[in-house]
Amino acid sequence: MTSSTHPRTSVIRIRRYLELDRRQLLKGALSVGALGVVSPLHKAAYAATNLNYIGWEGYNTFLEAGDFPKSKGAELQKTFISSADEVITKLRLGSGQVDICTPYFIHDDFLAREGLLEPLDLNKIPNFQKLHPTIVEYTKNNMSEGDIWYSVPMTYGSICMVYNADKIPEPTSWTDMLKEEYQGKVAITSDYPGNLFAWARVAGVEHPNRMTRDELKKVVELLVTLKKNHLRTIAPSYGDLINLLASGEVVVAQGWEPVTVWAGDKVKIKVAYPKEKSMGFIEGYAIGKGSANIDLAHEIINHALSLEGQLAGAEANTMPVVTSEAMEQASEGNKALYNYGNLDDYFTQRTMVVPMYPLEEDGDLATWDEYQAAWETVIKS
Repeated sequence: MTSSTHPRTSVIRIRRYLELDRRQLLKGALSVGALGVVSPLHKAAYAATNLNYIGWEGYNTFLEAGDFPKSKGAELQKTFISSADEVITKLRLGSGQVDICTPYFIHDDFLAREGLLEPLDLNKIPNFQKLHPTIVEYTKNNMSEGDIWYSVPMTYGSICMVYNADKIPEPTSWTDMLKEEYQGKVAITSDYPGNLFAWARVAGVEHPNRMTRDELKKVVELLVTLKKNHLRTIAPSYGDLINLLASGEVVVAQGWEPVTVWAGDKVKIKVAYPKEKSMGFIEGYAIGKGSANIDLAHEIINHALSLEGQLAGAEANTMPVVTSEAMEQASEGNKALYNYGNLDDYFTQRTMVVPMYPLEEDGDLATWDEYQAAWETVIKS
């Protein structure tokens, strides 16, 4: 793993999940001019050997390691997203035009039920067998139905806490953000699932993705208090958050593990996992239903799970790997950040991988739309 005084330019992973017509949060992202432009797909304009990729910038590096697609006479036609919802939109507009995509992992179930994802043939993805058993265990409920998988995991992480170890002791609770001595030196990003999860846990909610409306209201009140009385800002991107941490303006924040490296060597930013836990996530690749390049898409996804694909993507993006062999051969810096020898602890004690919010009315449980509306209340407060 290589440290730098500048944020990585290979990933613009702004963990935002608001509707597509809302404020654009990529301004000030990891590098000026590095943004991919999201544009409609025109499949007829492409050769048959080209594959349409819809997903986060940086996640394509696992697929393209060693120029593998080119070795197959193919090329990824990349459409980078700024919101996980954009994958849903593209699939609904024409799933057959999406050869490889990166759905947010809790979306996989309903996308499969809507008939928007191809069932994967694991015989064509033999490297699936190399996945660490813990990764399989924590993805099967979201990425598969019975024995049929609709997405395969390729990396993971959490919306954890990050802090300046030169200026403050390691935080142990999300409520440390409320300490008087940190007032005005605290930040969060515009990641509503991660923030609602964290403060639901502070409020004593056991299952943050299945809150009652009263519980969700209490969580909003906590976040409004945090915002009005303690935050310096809600950073619109990880690029902005990194700048705040590197300058010393912010000493503790809600963030993501790679931030500790992206912030550079001039400041000692470390990860903290609060006692209430952090929202964990496991990301994967899927194929749009009706893709004309199903066999080739399987082959390229299989390459992303190869040792070469895993290590190349991880080192390019400061992300963890998901296969056992890649965990053994990852760089020392990567191993130190992700502690592959204790994955069970990561997924049981430090983080919680949650299912999708209720999509339809279910008694007093808040729906996905209500979670989004709750975050808008926080933003507008």
